[in-house]
Parts: sequence; structure tokens; C-alpha cells
Amino acid sequence: MYDEVGQSPDPETGWGHVAEHEEAPSVIDTVLRLDAGTEYTKTELSDAAGVPLKTLYLDGTLEHLVTMGFLTKRDVDGAETTYRVDAESDVYAAASAFDAAIAERLDGAE
Repeated sequence: MYDEVGQSPDPETGWGHVAEHEEAPSVIDTVLRLDAGTEYTKTELSDAAGVPLKTLYLDGTLEHLVTMGFLTKRDVDGAETTYRVDAESDVYAAASAFDAAIAERLDGAE
């Protein structure tokens, strides 16, 4: 993935990690609005984020969000893998604070 001047995001930065997966911002935005106490399948996360399931599966977005700390993953033999919001992680807290700060700023600009 490259920006408009032909440079790829720095994978050593937080924003660079998000930018590595094109659909990550949409899924992160969705994760910030989900119930932290509920388990979600890939299909449910795909539908909620408006991102094709095939895209999430093929590009590894959900695995990436698990690694970054937005989601936890639960594998059970014979059952579909489920994900839960990792509301206790520092990454989730920072993203939530960022989201709230932008919303507050935009509300104040009106």
C-alpha cells in the first residue's frame, strides 16, 4: 500500500500498522462501537464493518487487529472462531480516546 507520493507507511509506527491493511480503519471504527461482552464471528464483523468477508479472510485484517490489541480470538475445536473486543487493552483505550476527542472537536466546530 502506498500513499499519493509513492511512499509506503512505516510499519514501525502505530498508524503504519493500521495502514498495512486497507480495511483496518473500517473494522476499527466498528470495533469501537461493538459490545465488549459479546463474541462475534468473522461474518458478523464483516457485516457490521461493511467489509466483504473474503477481504477480511484473505488479507488477514482480523488477525492483524488481534495482534495489535483491538480484538481477542477464541478458537474452539469443531466450532467457528469468534472474536471479542479487547476493551482492556491500551491500544483499544487509546483508539477510543482518539475517537472521542475527534467527535468532541467536530461537535464544537458546528
